[in-house]
Amino acid sequence: MKAEGFASGQAPTLYVSIADEDWHFSIRRVDGKTHNPFYDYRGKEVSASDIAKFLPNWRTLQWTEIKDSPLDKSQSCAKDVDFRVTVQSVEGGAKTHKEVVEAFLAFMGGA
Repeated sequence: MKAEGFASGQAPTLYVSIADEDWHFSIRRVDGKTHNPFYDYRGKEVSASDIAKFLPNWRTLQWTEIKDSPLDKSQSCAKDVDFRVTVQSVEGGAKTHKEVVEAFLAFMGGA
């Protein structure tokens, strides 16, 4: 599965979108600080192995559904040591909270 990364301006967040999928995810440091290695993925392909560097315990993450999200999308988040991952459907997407988590785990299965 081909995924493309985008680091936000000050690199506190790495956004990852997957071609032809109706969901995406983002990773940021738990403390909110800049993480310069995110710049390495700006506009480049991102693999599950790349993401596993930030989320070494991705298989056992405890997911929390973000209810009443102001974005009105299915969103769930989890924290792994230093990083937090948020998975969500795209605007107008039909995936449920459970389905976006399952899609993320399927993507990570390539790690």
